[in-house]
Amino acid sequence: MPDQLDRRRFLGASALTGVSAALLGAGTSGNESEEQSTGDGEDQSAESATRVIIGGVSLPASLDPGLAVDTETERICRQIFETLVGVDPDTGAASPLLAEEWEISDDELTYTFQLREGVTFHDGSTLTAETVVANFRRWGQLDYLYGFGNISRTTALAFPTVFGGYMDQDGCVLESVEAEDERTVVLTLSEPVVFLLQALTLPAFGIAASAALSDSDPGRLTRTPLGTGAYQLVSQEGGETRLQIFADYWNDATGTEEVVVRALPRSFDRLRELQRGRLDVYDCITADNLRPLVQAGRLILQRDPFSVLYLGFNLGHPVMSDPDVRQAAAHAVNRTPLVQNLFLEGSRPAFQFTPPALGVHSDSADRHGFDRAQARELLAESGYDGEPLVFYYPMATTRSYLPRPEAVFAALAADLTSVGFVIKPKPVVWDEGYVDQLLADDDRAMHLLGRNGGFRSPHSFFGPLFGQSGREFNYDTEEVRELLDQARAEPDEDQRADIYREVADLVAEDLPALPLAYPISALALGNRVADYPMSPVLNERFTDIVLAP
Repeated sequence: MPDQLDRRRFLGASALTGVSAALLGAGTSGNESEEQSTGDGEDQSAESATRVIIGGVSLPASLDPGLAVDTETERICRQIFETLVGVDPDTGAASPLLAEEWEISDDELTYTFQLREGVTFHDGSTLTAETVVANFRRWGQLDYLYGFGNISRTTALAFPTVFGGYMDQDGCVLESVEAEDERTVVLTLSEPVVFLLQALTLPAFGIAASAALSDSDPGRLTRTPLGTGAYQLVSQEGGETRLQIFADYWNDATGTEEVVVRALPRSFDRLRELQRGRLDVYDCITADNLRPLVQAGRLILQRDPFSVLYLGFNLGHPVMSDPDVRQAAAHAVNRTPLVQNLFLEGSRPAFQFTPPALGVHSDSADRHGFDRAQARELLAESGYDGEPLVFYYPMATTRSYLPRPEAVFAALAADLTSVGFVIKPKPVVWDEGYVDQLLADDDRAMHLLGRNGGFRSPHSFFGPLFGQSGREFNYDTEEVRELLDQARAEPDEDQRADIYREVADLVAEDLPALPLAYPISALALGNRVADYPMSPVLNERFTDIVLAP
């Protein structure tokens, strides 16, 4: 274990000298500094030795895995529900989970999954092929169950992104899902989905017990989340989600008896609670809170960068519909100081929507580099006459792709204002429906948002953002959709990469959004925790948390 921890250490006490100057430049408020300076003692008397408390950033938006699109919802759903296919923690490859094995036909149109025996749900019912089929069919009609138009107003869900649409829609490539016998599930496709196994690891494909599924009451699953996972829900109140180990878990319940995820939106609140011994894990560290953690000798672990922060444009807005205006905004943004001043060391400016690790960056895509003179010229040519432009940004939150939203907005607004834009700030508290509010506002011109990759494919980024028409950008380009459909079925890896590069070229040309950063995400451990199961795709099982001896 010590060797593993050393390899994964992000910053230790020996690194303090090298980072102090940068940290001092990041700045903290007087109140934050005062809170931080008082946190050098540990008071663990109030916490049980059989409980781990994690400092998260918000409550889950839902406990219906099919609706999971944000990281806090996915974090909890991964513990309660399990998918047919898991993620190997060492290689990142697809591995058996609820399906102990599978076969893929030569034409890659038929997937046959053999389920494990002896798997039970939290209500005592047994996992069967019929239950798996019921879950797939439910995901395939979420737009119907929740009312036509309601789902389309949210960010893209996993099922239509992976399969090209909901079942019975023209674009959906999942023709059928059938129970061949009690333990055999057969998926039949009309076209190959080359990343299907990886996509099925998403928490959105977590299997729920039949008793929790209801066509007439789709919200039942959120109220009674019954899965096969190692943890079951105890309660969700007072800003805390409490999970308890499931004694009848099929894979031996060896994790900590209870895990509490406490929603603390402000980063310095999470820091303070960690330093006082009231948290065991402080997730989503921000650069302005790094120094006291290093000084305290905390073990800090980083996730490999697998997310992108972007500035979104509403192409349905009368001003932002002009390509010259969007290009002016793009050239006004100075990414380098933004990333250096407000993100953890190791974060990088982003010029495309897929992280470099995926290997599909296009050399021909327009980078829209910082050029203030060009921005002013483009804005003058556009005819923009200074009308205020509504700019949405979240408050009181930290996301894996957006650690300090207020500061990021301030930096972007200063850049935009300097070339002639008139910005009308629209801050919304994340937990008060930030995403829903910005999507519902037709007057919105710009917004801050990001995406964390759910599986290792460019489609994990391009598909949800640009594969379907949606309200976020009001960007609907048939050529991009057709290319993404081609990539989904292309068996040759090199040709598939070339297709994704074409998508990158088109998106850069059309500019529905401007990529800003590939952020580093990190967490700090309290004295009671020796290791935490870090994952770039956030496949972090609480049973793998290691307590200190």
